Amino acid sequence: MNSKEYKDLSVKEFTKAAEVYESDEAGIYKLCKQDYPEVLAELEKEPFTDLLDCGCGTGPMLTLLNKKYPDKHYTGIDLTPKMIEAAKRKNMKNVELVVGDCEKLPFADNSFDVVICCESFHHYPDPQSFFNSVSRVLRPNGRLVLRDMTMDSAAIRWLCNNVEIPLAHLIGKGDFRIYGREDIRKLCNNAGLHMESFEKRGFCRLHCVVRKPAESAEQYTNITSSYRQSRDIYDDVLTQDKWWSKLYIRLFWSGVDDNMIAEKVLSFIPDDLSGKLLDVPAGTAVFTHKKYSAMQSADITCLDYSEDMLSQARERLGSLENVKLSQGDVGKLPYENGTFDIVLSMNGFHAFPDKKAAFRETFRVLKKGGKFIACFYIRGESKVTDSLVRNILAKKGWFTPPFDTAKMLKKRLEKAYDLTDFIVEGSMVYFCAVKR
Repeated sequence: MNSKEYKDLSVKEFTKAAEVYESDEAGIYKLCKQDYPEVLAELEKEPFTDLLDCGCGTGPMLTLLNKKYPDKHYTGIDLTPKMIEAAKRKNMKNVELVVGDCEKLPFADNSFDVVICCESFHHYPDPQSFFNSVSRVLRPNGRLVLRDMTMDSAAIRWLCNNVEIPLAHLIGKGDFRIYGREDIRKLCNNAGLHMESFEKRGFCRLHCVVRKPAESAEQYTNITSSYRQSRDIYDDVLTQDKWWSKLYIRLFWSGVDDNMIAEKVLSFIPDDLSGKLLDVPAGTAVFTHKKYSAMQSADITCLDYSEDMLSQARERLGSLENVKLSQGDVGKLPYENGTFDIVLSMNGFHAFPDKKAAFRETFRVLKKGGKFIACFYIRGESKVTDSLVRNILAKKGWFTPPFDTAKMLKKRLEKAYDLTDFIVEGSMVYFCAVKR
């Protein structure tokens, strides 16, 4: 059979199964329930915001996840329309359901923190295309949690693939192939993924965790180098303290006043804050040092990837006993969930190489009801500014694509926050968002 014939057989099989898939009459499909607790346990090991369920069926796994983590965003995809129809009747919140092909995932690059695939993979006639597609839609450092059938013995797998599965086709089953450890490892390697673990659990179940590598160290090196080169002019550009910086802002940034934006952003933070604040990236503290001097009751942590920026921040903030400065990566914040009352990020997100991780981590360390306060560049507001960013600032390493438009950013934030303020000034946005 060709690829289309395998898929047509699977659709025919699961169209019949859709109405009974989660019932007591589900037959062999009831075995899938054995996967759910172990997938949940795997997901508990790391925080996530956006999850994709490949071969989601009628959504039993999404139902469990939605109840356990109601603040996350979920997407389910299945080739069989009847399965998706049944899943939609559940009216789950924060769940998008799509009829589609898992070998050609119809989602943007770097869309998900985790992809799960439970007892669906053995139906895919082009397994490499599935792994390639997963690699594309996963964010750097994201995971694939794969549950499927397997056998330890290569001889038994051969019998299954060459005798049992062809016989199953005669009774309407759309199975294609089952796999061993080295099969999965090869698929991972070809897709640029890393197989972290492969276990046979129970009688014939594989439990596999696959990782997409984090952003390359070269990107971070370029950023560090660019900010080292600009340390002597960084403050002048932001504060427009020189005639040339005023001209630069007027010609390329529509005269947007960073001083005014900084004042507005910092006004969202009360001087009498008695909780914990994370400032990332801290930069040189050119805008924040006066504010922090007035915040005597707050516990303030300033983090930046660049030691050059931090050295200048220490000169301004070193005398404040309630301020701690440390070097670190916003994509891997070394703090527990729900640590901070406020996360402040000024002129940082347009530089972060892994923005999805930055959004995920700032959300994770923020308390429920806490404030995410930020300002940064957005594209689509000025052709002149966009050209400057694309052709000079990004190439120099000061800015790192991709960049959101105002509409994209607002939609992203509204998934997890209530926006109290969202203001666009030229090609800059500043906002105050409260974590739900």
